[in-house]
Amino acid sequence: MRRFEGRTILVVGASSGIGLAAARRFAEEGGSVVCAARTRERLDQAVADLPGNSHIALPFDAANESEVNDATLRLKSENRMLDAAVLCAGAHSLRPVQMLKTSGIDESLAANVRSTLLCTRMAAKLSPPEGASIVYLSSAAAMIGNIGEAVYAAGKGALISACRSVATELAPKRIRVNVVAPGVVETPMSHRWLSQLTPGQRELVSARHLLGFGSPADVASAIAFLASDDAKWITGTCIVVDGGLTCH
Repeated sequence: MRRFEGRTILVVGASSGIGLAAARRFAEEGGSVVCAARTRERLDQAVADLPGNSHIALPFDAANESEVNDATLRLKSENRMLDAAVLCAGAHSLRPVQMLKTSGIDESLAANVRSTLLCTRMAAKLSPPEGASIVYLSSAAAMIGNIGEAVYAAGKGALISACRSVATELAPKRIRVNVVAPGVVETPMSHRWLSQLTPGQRELVSARHLLGFGSPADVASAIAFLASDDAKWITGTCIVVDGGLTCH
């Protein structure tokens, strides 16, 4: 398929994991990808590995308002309109309630919520007159109870709620806003989280995924669908891509 031929897609968090898989999927389908992340070296490598040669690296911290504003101005000065934006920036960590500190709460919410809302504003400013699609990356953790994930689940749940509000607000501009909520996917971030669990806990987490753990490409497929015209009548909704984790 070449659903994104002639279109520009911003992928925030494109240097690894689901963001990198989404960037590759858009590139394979003919899109020009603006790859964003904080680390320049990893970002340059990600762009170099994408098929096609119309992609650019745009390093910035999605949770830093000044850096997001600068990135917006750069794209605007280059006359780059965004037909779609995929907002995958985020962080995951285990923080038991008894050990919570203000700094940890603020850090998690900044990485998972502030970054998404700031980049939503960016995408809305750079959308073409005919409209655009914005996709948030939430998590199945927002829908189930896991020990030590209160702050992370709160942030990912906030994205599902925010999506509905933003979709309503931006509908007059023909901007669709949707969410993908994955289960555990084989990414470096998930591996770090799983490494903090006991062998028994890891086995339990695996068993709860009826179809096993997912791959970044599995989630990228759902993201690409929501960003494409195949989903042109879908907005304000959440697609769960979790291998059956939340169905029991």
